[in-house]
Amino acid sequence: MIKPWPLISSQPVSDHGLFQLTKDRAQSPRTGGERDFLVIHMPDWLQVVAVTSQGKLVLVRQYRHASRGMGLEVPGGLLDASDPDPANAAARELMEETGYGGGGIEALGSLWPQPAMLSNQVHFFAMLDVKQMGSQEQDAGEDIEIVLAYPAEVDEMIASGQIQNAMTVTALGLAQRAGMI
Repeated sequence: MIKPWPLISSQPVSDHGLFQLTKDRAQSPRTGGERDFLVIHMPDWLQVVAVTSQGKLVLVRQYRHASRGMGLEVPGGLLDASDPDPANAAARELMEETGYGGGGIEALGSLWPQPAMLSNQVHFFAMLDVKQMGSQEQDAGEDIEIVLAYPAEVDEMIASGQIQNAMTVTALGLAQRAGMI
């Protein structure tokens, strides 16, 4: 049976504010050999599938620098240390990015986005019967356009490549599996 590798040491490599990089040394229980691993430590992420009372999904379109393109995604963000409750933070992110809120929130689960290199998790939520309750409160580094679409339209957006964010596709799949959309 495969066993976890005991951690021998962990050394900081660099601190970039949003994330920190460490070099971990661990030992294989099978061979006794040691190996170095680079680990990126960053806050957990949140993703929220928001559905209006008309059955439309609330999506956001924004520039994503690493992919050098526009991303069409479900709203989300980082878990803020000042608000450590993922459900509260998800509702806050939805309100900030879109101005939508209300309705109940339901956890869809948590996953490791890339457990080989990232130490954080993504927490997925669904909010039903949301409505426009205010205006967007975008950060200085955000330019967000709100897009409302029915689930069948979103399925087509995924199939046609308009939606390429893996966490968004996962969030939508979890919401569909839970019968939320």
